[in-house]
Amino acid sequence: KLVDVGGHRLHIQCAGEGRPTVVLETGARAMSALWGWVQPQVAVHTHVCSYVRAGLGWSEPGPEPRDALRIASELRTLLRNAGETPPYALVGHSFGGLLVRVYADQYPEEVAGLLLLDSSHPDQVARFEKVRGKPSFLEALEARLFALLLVLARLGAVRFILRFTDFASRFALPPRRAAEFKAFLADASHQLAARAEMRVWKETAGQVRATRPLGDLPLVVISAGGINPASLEQRVRHEMHRELAALSSRGSHRILAGTTHGSLVTNRAHAAQVAEAIRELVEATRAQGQKK
Repeated sequence: KLVDVGGHRLHIQCAGEGRPTVVLETGARAMSALWGWVQPQVAVHTHVCSYVRAGLGWSEPGPEPRDALRIASELRTLLRNAGETPPYALVGHSFGGLLVRVYADQYPEEVAGLLLLDSSHPDQVARFEKVRGKPSFLEALEARLFALLLVLARLGAVRFILRFTDFASRFALPPRRAAEFKAFLADASHQLAARAEMRVWKETAGQVRATRPLGDLPLVVISAGGINPASLEQRVRHEMHRELAALSSRGSHRILAGTTHGSLVTNRAHAAQVAEAIRELVEATRAQGQKK
């Protein structure tokens, strides 16, 4: 359903019963269809909601800047207006990991636990540059292609290209979810909203750096094992994830062998491992709640 958050509406979809409510936050340029494997499995054990940030997918555009503080505030309003009540166990994939950290810092009394799924790190740009130098020609080209994507979407070219792409097979999502994601990738408003979020990356990263340690909050950090786990870049990524796990005295870090950044949510078998980790986090939050 679409829920008003103060002048614009955001899309939210919930399933299952139990507490705490798990809230799923996607990465950059993504939307809730990417939780197509994870959400149904989590719903077996507790109540779980996926949503779509302003301007992405079904959600209506919201005011700028689209930084982490604004996104966290809108998510809180969305949950309240949708009739959801804390505590929440927040799950953030990739860029979404930054967003749930800011939510947990702004509204700590509402958060029962965190799972950071191959999460971005606020210092990753500088630290990756140290090991691989300035962006290569191909990386710079990729950044320009993302900017070009908005123009192509407005011209209908992305939709035309995707007609000849075995999208469901590549992303391995349930067919309906793959069709939804495919449709919105070709939508110019979706691409415009995604660009608005990335335009304020530095501001969002600064807001994350300003967050406080998590005390004894249950925290799970999951890293993709990658196709080349011995690479220097992968080792730096895992080092940053270990730092994230140290934010809580109850933090843990695990590497899922054979997984990639995307396959953690789009591959059915890998998503099952993620859903199991979420179940374990839910059990940990319930046990901590009983002690209190």
